[in-house]
Amino acid sequence: MKTWFALMTLVLADVAGSLFLTRGMKQVGEVATLRPQELLMLVGRAVTNPMIGLGVFFMAVAFFMFIALLSWADLSFVQPATALTYPINILGARYILKERVTGGRLIGTLVICLGIALISLSSSSK
Repeated sequence: MKTWFALMTLVLADVAGSLFLTRGMKQVGEVATLRPQELLMLVGRAVTNPMIGLGVFFMAVAFFMFIALLSWADLSFVQPATALTYPINILGARYILKERVTGGRLIGTLVICLGIALISLSSSSK
């Protein structure tokens, strides 16, 4: 139970981090040049953007949960189970970021969910 709670915390923190970072970078603007002065200005806007700050915070939470999970469960379970972020990210991209999500992406995420279910069943039979 502790492992699944930590895994869901990791997944939700990772998804929140991805969504906040994406929203923040859309606010900051496109990386359109590699000229040092313009890159520094872009970095300045990124560092001061609150959405990016929240994204980094949630990514840090996900990272530390991953480290904790590795002390409680096998890597062969933890790493594939973190793929739950993909279907939830697809939903976040569609409903929060208002991105267009194709049928192929939805089918791909269903395949990921099936794989996670198979891994979960095989790990619970130990």
